[in-house]
Amino acid sequence: MQFTKPTAKSDLESIFLSSVENDTPLKIKQTPLIDLNLDSKFTFTLKREHLLPFDQSEQALDLENWFRAYKKEAMISTAGIRGLQNPLYPWDTRYPLNLIGVMLATMGKIMVAKTGQGKKRKIAACEVRYNSTQYVELIARLQAANGLETLVTEDYLPIPIFLISFLIFMHDLYGGEYVTSSHAISKKIATKDLNSEGSQYVPVDKVAEIIEAIKEKGEFTFSFSAKDDSNINRVFLKEISNGIDLYVEYLKNCVATPANLKHLAGLENRVVIECMGGSMYRTLDPVLRKLAVADKFDYLHKEEDPFFHRIGKVIDENQHFFDWSCDTTIMKADPVTREIIVPVVNTAKYDELLKDYPVGTTLLMTDPDADRLVTSYIDRLENADKLKELGLVYGALDDDRILVVFTPNQSFLLTIDFQHRALVESGLWDKYDWFLMKTTASQRSWDEWALAHNIPVINTPVGFKELADSMQKIEKKMQREPGSDIYLKDVFGNNINLGKNPRLLFAGEESGGEIFGPSELISSLAGKKAISMREKSAGEAVIITAAMSAYLESQKMTMSDYLLQIFEKNQIKSRFEIRYDQKYYNENESDINKLIAEKAKGLKIKSANNSYFLSLALSYRDQIASLKEIREILSEGFPSLNFTNLIDIKFVGDGTYFLFENKCLEVRPSGTDAVNKAYSYGLDQWECIKYAESFSAFTGVRNPLHLKYIHQDFYQKIEDYAFQIYSDYKNNQ
Repeated sequence: MQFTKPTAKSDLESIFLSSVENDTPLKIKQTPLIDLNLDSKFTFTLKREHLLPFDQSEQALDLENWFRAYKKEAMISTAGIRGLQNPLYPWDTRYPLNLIGVMLATMGKIMVAKTGQGKKRKIAACEVRYNSTQYVELIARLQAANGLETLVTEDYLPIPIFLISFLIFMHDLYGGEYVTSSHAISKKIATKDLNSEGSQYVPVDKVAEIIEAIKEKGEFTFSFSAKDDSNINRVFLKEISNGIDLYVEYLKNCVATPANLKHLAGLENRVVIECMGGSMYRTLDPVLRKLAVADKFDYLHKEEDPFFHRIGKVIDENQHFFDWSCDTTIMKADPVTREIIVPVVNTAKYDELLKDYPVGTTLLMTDPDADRLVTSYIDRLENADKLKELGLVYGALDDDRILVVFTPNQSFLLTIDFQHRALVESGLWDKYDWFLMKTTASQRSWDEWALAHNIPVINTPVGFKELADSMQKIEKKMQREPGSDIYLKDVFGNNINLGKNPRLLFAGEESGGEIFGPSELISSLAGKKAISMREKSAGEAVIITAAMSAYLESQKMTMSDYLLQIFEKNQIKSRFEIRYDQKYYNENESDINKLIAEKAKGLKIKSANNSYFLSLALSYRDQIASLKEIREILSEGFPSLNFTNLIDIKFVGDGTYFLFENKCLEVRPSGTDAVNKAYSYGLDQWECIKYAESFSAFTGVRNPLHLKYIHQDFYQKIEDYAFQIYSDYKNNQ
């Protein structure tokens, strides 16, 4: 397939792409570096001059600095190596994600693959972002030239990441590459490296070897295959219909049970699927047809579009283009009016798109790579006050109807409870030892629900790869110790007994990813066993949430009624929540040099914020400072907040967790971006908001008591010390 520069399909997209065009120097436009339009095989040589900073040579590509950033990202990555790219000129190495960088990273992984025995088969695939197919073709042709067989979709068409992860595991492949950036802004992209389990990993050592080889020998040559090379396998996935038949059989043993399909068959109101311009429709529709429930679903935005049909995009008050991203979980709270809005949802024009749908209709929002799900439904305006009391957010559709938007924390609590009921009714609950897995940043209500049902919970650092790693540790212990109680240490330091026959009820994270485990262990075609798939899946989430919606419809209950019922039956204290994303720079800045400078300043603030809170947690852990002294430090640093009921503070692998008598709070840096995140859950919504906002926005400047109780030598080494503790946790679970 031939690649051409993206063109705008709307006035708003034209404004966006024009800003990129205007920012790109003529030299970059005229030097495409790697020309994938060549049908025949070719080579590309990186030279020592390419490693230099831009201002030191006419040929410089700043690749040594690129690698430093790549390595740092790899150490703390939760979702692949992600960053901004040039949507029009993807070889532009001023941006952290570019064809040259992906070429280097891919070659490093090829070198790792070559150290093992036997023929290696990998998948390379993508969702719908700008230049995604170029990145996939580059990966496939580089791997093919080096003897690795690469399975690709027909014409490199988009496919959900959960299906790629599923196929890697079920067909016992060596691994895969997936080009995405989940729900981030349209200018961002990422490469997710999937291992033989279908979960994420990021190797960097071999890339370092390439950089050193260029320094020592002066150059390194990369070979690319012809477009029609036999190692680029376009037949395999086509012959198995991208694995949809196999995936449907898996669903039938997990969430597409006879009971759930019966619920769906009885639906009166159609469930509406928001595809978010992504890869979901091409997979979900045939899946639902094979399950014989396709007539119960409608779709919005099923056409693939890297601009996501304008969702999340606006012209701001300064008449500049602004991209909120397509993350429909973003919420903005106004402490004066005490109103909470959902800015991304508000750009989707649901007042027009849902005008013909009745009250009670469920709208399920996926994201471009189809691994996350956000749940909403149409309710009556007259119920607004009741919804506010539950901490639910809504937006107006018309004079009488509103769209109620659940956070994943809220909707996943519903699906956890719904799946539990189904397992009890089927007689499967008492046959196994069921447990939950979650990230520490996810709702504490999940832990409280599990406590009410005497179900063990494993808490991990943020990132689905952390959940997948813990799953694999459990499976290895089950193989080594059959018939024995299986213990696993969570990131809080608790050694948790999962029983003799563990099964996964649910694994999830607050940002919208969930997955369920079947009662019978999953078996790959070669006999490898697993308690669950390794990647979060909007496929599973759509099936179980739609089935739950159908069940509630038959009971004449709304989802908000069900949420209240769960709160009351399980004595849930953590009913309210907020997540604050504090960005220290404008990632929509069109001038890449100005953006890089602003981001560098923001990274310093982020690091100071992180070090401030980490030093509190680790000084308490090492008995350098008492809890009383921690309270004093925080009270002085945040005089408007109350810390008298703070009962614990912990380092949780990638952030700091504060436990109060009536709430919890976690603050953590977001990867290598200049962003801090704070999450708070408790009994008072506006108290949660106040604490999360204050902690995420804090500059990290040490107050006098912080300086008094925590010595400078301990403070200066705190991030390295935290990484050492995290590594020990990973090695000793």
